[in-house]
Amino acid sequence: MYLKSFNPTVTMTGDTYIVDYGIGECVYTYQRIGNRIKQDVLQLIKCDMWKVIAVINEETPLNDGDMNNVNMEIRNHSLSKVIDFINGQSLHQ
Repeated sequence: MYLKSFNPTVTMTGDTYIVDYGIGECVYTYQRIGNRIKQDVLQLIKCDMWKVIAVINEETPLNDGDMNNVNMEIRNHSLSKVIDFINGQSLHQ
């Protein structure tokens, strides 16, 4: 809803995935978690999106209650872009 005008690019640098929105970015990496059963999960390690939020606020003024929704949309949107990127890579191997 809030990110409909953004079309980020995803790049892989080393073992990190960078979702670049042009004026902000989210960075993910795989982390191994679990005590008995180990599994790799994508973890958001950096999210610098204040300029993106400022643009969203200019287009659609946000109130305090909207910030949680914006935060969750940024996380879900950027994660889905990384997953699409990884799935696209596996199709080309």
